[in-house]
Amino acid sequence: MTSEIPDPIRTAAMLVSPDSPEPLERRIKNDVFNSIARIKPAATKDVDFDEQVMHGNFFAGLPPPLQGIAIARTEGVLAFYNRVGWSSAFLEAELNQCVPEEGLQPLQERYHARTLHDLAYVHPKHFAKMLGKAGPAALWEALKRFAEQKV
Repeated sequence: MTSEIPDPIRTAAMLVSPDSPEPLERRIKNDVFNSIARIKPAATKDVDFDEQVMHGNFFAGLPPPLQGIAIARTEGVLAFYNRVGWSSAFLEAELNQCVPEEGLQPLQERYHARTLHDLAYVHPKHFAKMLGKAGPAALWEALKRFAEQKV
């Protein structure tokens, strides 16, 4: 029996993309790291990303409020890809491929979203505020079609 705790971000990436979890794992960890850097720059100063974040236990050593960022982001990723399906194309595809015009600016400015993957970090209830009552359902369908086309 081992006392080593499995990496929850890696585990989430394996659940979403069992055949090739590495790109998603790297993306989630990079996004969480950058979020923490915006909130508390001192926590990420002089941190070697590959050594301490990708292959170390950087997140486990953070205080609970900062760990909460990693937890929330990872849960968002699981919920998002469970809803729309997985395609590695989400990692690089621009928002305008599925997001209606009225949602682009708020997503980019308020949520720092640049790619379709970044939508995983936005709570679903916020889409209704940006896109109106029927907008989120249309967005989810567009994202599902996108994932199916890119498989």
